[in-house]
Amino acid sequence: MDGAGKSSAQGGLIAFVQPFGLRDSSGGGRILRALLQEAPVPFLSICTSVRPPAPPPFGREVHLPPRPFFGRLEATRFARYLHWVAEWRRPIFEQALEQTILEAGALAIHAIPHGADFWYAYQIAERHGLPYILNIHDDLRYNLAGHPKLEFLMDRLAYVWQRANARIVISNAMGEAYSRWFGFMPYEVITDGLPDALPQAPRVHPPRRAVVYFMGALHLSYHRNFYVLARSLDLLRARRPGWQLACITRGSRLPVRPKQVPVRELPYAPETEVARDFDQVDVLYLPLPFGEQYAPFTRYSLSTKLVTYLGSGLPILYHGPADAAAAQLLARYGAAVQVHTLDAIPLSQAIEQALEERERLVEGALRLAYERFRLSDQRERFWQLLRRVDRRGA
Repeated sequence: MDGAGKSSAQGGLIAFVQPFGLRDSSGGGRILRALLQEAPVPFLSICTSVRPPAPPPFGREVHLPPRPFFGRLEATRFARYLHWVAEWRRPIFEQALEQTILEAGALAIHAIPHGADFWYAYQIAERHGLPYILNIHDDLRYNLAGHPKLEFLMDRLAYVWQRANARIVISNAMGEAYSRWFGFMPYEVITDGLPDALPQAPRVHPPRRAVVYFMGALHLSYHRNFYVLARSLDLLRARRPGWQLACITRGSRLPVRPKQVPVRELPYAPETEVARDFDQVDVLYLPLPFGEQYAPFTRYSLSTKLVTYLGSGLPILYHGPADAAAAQLLARYGAAVQVHTLDAIPLSQAIEQALEERERLVEGALRLAYERFRLSDQRERFWQLLRRVDRRGA
């Protein structure tokens, strides 16, 4: 497709195809909201999840599921067989996707490969000479672990990587890895961003207080981290009996609670309310799962949670593998205390270290935020890329 395609991103409608909606609480939903709010061209979001999405906060969105939603069965062992329903309905879904894109008058297609729909969208773009933008948030080997068509879809992803008009990745680590695996092609690193008006210094910290905070979805893969965190808070209580200690989560329930330290669990909330949480907490907990089975995620992806934390004015406590993309980026800027083991003693000590070194840590985090994660910069790179696709078709 390089070098071909109709005029698109300068003024025509762009179709965004992905298995989540604009209001979704996932990192992908947050990135799309950040990039598409105040978009300079019209767009249509096509959500291909089986579960109906919440109404979008802005813009147009349609729900186009590849198969019916089976309610409670989705959370049972039966769910592993539901992909065969989607495979049986694939011709119907592909036809509906093509019809939706063409009837909307789309002049370019942007797709995020979290499932098979990126490939169907590419074939539509190829048939109709439409520019195609591939935007990779997570490695398919992580998103589709155990899927019977994973090998086929990885092969198709390599094919699309080489032929897309533009490629976007969530981290340099992702772009470098895909260039090694699939062949070097130019790409842009674009993700979520922070407002330009960031704190100039660390937030005021009350003495003898350590309130540890976690926001976002608590995946099963994080459970071992949180068992260690619970033990580490109890150890800190024994070591600092006169301190005010607490753990606050936003958007998740803990798999285990400390025995001696209170926990407050808050419901999911938009970014504006999360920002107000920072007034009452002291250390931001950033876990990533340990284990080789999670390496396709940790080594290449960057959590949008990390972006939020960087602009908070609070010290970050990273708890995960040392070879993760997030760990290496934070280390380059001295932007977090890091613990690379499932041992409660060093994690407990790291909470105190984060408080003691908060000025240095916050300075590094804010420098990283200004240099790499300003929302105005992310949007400018995104829309400049689409304008280049429009002018050259590549």
